[in-house]
Amino acid sequence: MISDLNSKKLDLPSVSIAKVIPNISTDELFSYKKCFIGISLENPVFEGDSFCAILHWIVEKFDQTLVVVGDYLCRYNEFILNGSDEDMAAKASSGLGDSFILKTEQLFERLLKNQKYPKEKIRLTRWQSHLETDEYKKSKTILDNLFLSDPGFRAAVEKDASGFVKRLMKRNKTLAVSGEKALRLSCEYLLEEIGVFSALSEQGWQVELYPGSELGVLVYIARGKCLNVPRGLTKRISVELKIAPDRSSR
Repeated sequence: MISDLNSKKLDLPSVSIAKVIPNISTDELFSYKKCFIGISLENPVFEGDSFCAILHWIVEKFDQTLVVVGDYLCRYNEFILNGSDEDMAAKASSGLGDSFILKTEQLFERLLKNQKYPKEKIRLTRWQSHLETDEYKKSKTILDNLFLSDPGFRAAVEKDASGFVKRLMKRNKTLAVSGEKALRLSCEYLLEEIGVFSALSEQGWQVELYPGSELGVLVYIARGKCLNVPRGLTKRISVELKIAPDRSSR
């Protein structure tokens, strides 16, 4: 395969599938021609050789890829860690997105040029644009109502949110808000994130790729534990990618 060969030639880390949810065959997975990948801006895997390897793997496997930069979503981190107001948080998160795009612009250009792929093969989008779609607004309304009315769904969201807050504290991060407010904001973060995933699925981007574990609440939904979820969440496929250590670290 072109990307695998180029990855070896460039001495890049290898990329493989760790898990697919729901559990389907690779033949069925790759019968889907479109995928998306969300960019967590503070995750180092989306930098350097690891990110380059992921992109090489994706463009070989799928005809169209949507790269969703999670910049505006980071405003919740600004609320929790810095106590920022809405304007300050939006500005800071937008700056993170600008920085990512600047750092990776040449990477995307080189990849498409070297592989002789059309520019339409990879499309870069930013988080806020996805909050403006009708599919998102409908999905978010359903999720907000479920959070209030379904104890199981609410517990699954809160478990993921609590885990996030605990990870921050383990990293010696100082919270600028109370633990209770941090948990509430983390839940809002997750509901927004899941709403966008649902909207993307409805728009035809059913396959999500991510170099890490799936959210517990999305596993809960995939197992049919929650009724009346947005339609997009019933059709999505989550692919957990595994990135091998690069050769220089062996």
